[in-house]
Amino acid sequence: MHLKDGTKMLHTQFTANEDTKHLGVEEFLKAFRQYCIPFTSKETLWNEFQAIRQTLNGRTLPIQDIANTIKQYQMQLPRISNWQCYHQLLEAMDIPLLQAVRPFINEDMEWDKLIE
Repeated sequence: MHLKDGTKMLHTQFTANEDTKHLGVEEFLKAFRQYCIPFTSKETLWNEFQAIRQTLNGRTLPIQDIANTIKQYQMQLPRISNWQCYHQLLEAMDIPLLQAVRPFINEDMEWDKLIE
């Protein structure tokens, strides 16, 4: 097995440990996965998608920015449907904006028209 940098160090620790030194490559890879969850893992992206809000750190962001963020997550997670994007947009909106626009929008509208 050819390893370098941090992976090599983890493998050295794995093989030096009395409890794990007799285990093979497959077991090392299972242990290694615990340390290497990519920042783009589907679960992490999904949680970030669901946490999108218009107000961030006391600042109210333009709804167009929120809509763009939602669509960016849809590109990273193709399983997110347009229906989910619509409902996430509603969830993300501040209450006064939601109350003002709710009668004029629906999930069947084109995304650009919806944001307009």
